Amino acid sequence: MINIQKTTIILSVIIIILSTIASIGGIFLDGLYQDNDFINRVWLGNDIITLVLAIPLMIVALIHTVKGSFKAQFIWLGTLWYMIYNYLFYSFGAAFNKFFLLHIFIFIFSTYAFILALTSLNLVWLKSKLIDNVKIPFKRISAFLLLFGVFIGGMWITMSINYVFSGKVPDGITQSGHSSAVVFATDLAFLVSLLIVGGLLLWRKNIWGYTISCFMMIKCVLYPLVLALGGLLAYQETRQYDPLTPGYIILGIGCFICLLNLLNGIEV
Repeated sequence: MINIQKTTIILSVIIIILSTIASIGGIFLDGLYQDNDFINRVWLGNDIITLVLAIPLMIVALIHTVKGSFKAQFIWLGTLWYMIYNYLFYSFGAAFNKFFLLHIFIFIFSTYAFILALTSLNLVWLKSKLIDNVKIPFKRISAFLLLFGVFIGGMWITMSINYVFSGKVPDGITQSGHSSAVVFATDLAFLVSLLIVGGLLLWRKNIWGYTISCFMMIKCVLYPLVLALGGLLAYQETRQYDPLTPGYIILGIGCFICLLNLLNGIEV
């Protein structure tokens, strides 16, 4: 039995409407984004993936969650987390633009909807499904999450430490045209830490380890597509190539496989 607060559903509908407006505006309004050419093309790729994949996935997942699907509930959680992570970048990483308030409101509404959605999880039911579950390869998925977290976290930490001793600002920061390390900060706080915590808890078949892994894998399936498409569009415009793009794609495929295993392990 799924018990979803009406407020959470209303917030999700508002998020869908606002993110649709933001994505369409980002695609079709010339001059909306005020960053350099490389970053502007990345925003374009982001808006396309959000419009054609993330938003439809949220709509379908929300509908099936209301109908009582536990699998859909975890997918819905994952799309809310995608919105939090995604519009955090728009709110704090993009140069000030006409959609600033729209982006920050999507971020705020997504955050509260995600918190409320977590409270609707039937933890007793979930625990009963995870105990002695032989369908889910807990340790293999856990190992992947830990390696993923160490890989991304290791890159950002290594670059940051290198700056301490060399004084050379990492290319990922100079390429953005901003002096702030919003990508490093966001990934370390909202990606790396959760991959590691989720991976460790999942190893022990903990219900929060399963929950974290599910919503993180949804986000981590969608975001490599954002990075790959954004990188391609940026290359067409600026001839600057992100050498990490193949790695993003490989990680995205790994996340998709993990997600299938996690969701196939529960029956409804």
